Amino acid sequence: MQEKHVVIIDHVGRTILGKVVESSRSRSGRGLTLSLQNPVILHVQPKDGGQLEIQTFPLFFFEFIDKAERGTNVWHFNLSNIVESDVVLDERILTQYGRINTPPVEVPVPEPGTSPKIISISDL
Repeated sequence: MQEKHVVIIDHVGRTILGKVVESSRSRSGRGLTLSLQNPVILHVQPKDGGQLEIQTFPLFFFEFIDKAERGTNVWHFNLSNIVESDVVLDERILTQYGRINTPPVEVPVPEPGTSPKIISISDL
């Protein structure tokens, strides 16, 4: 099954892009919800020369989520409080969405006092 991404406008006017997880009855049983994984806010502003600058940033930053739970960053939007669209997104914005939602690989930091084994050229 191909991933489906949608753009919504929430109740405070933010443009949000996310990967659809499901659309179902809300947990409270009142109304329908749209569940988006790793939603990002799209912020567009004019630049000099009449061009537009597009900034994307997470609705909630990965750094605030427990490392073991980062794969479950799903947000539930009440359908009565948002505006949905059926636009087909350009591949460039989806690529940018993927980059922002791919946490950087953590490089292990060596413990103080340990050093890697050094091989001398004469050892070869």
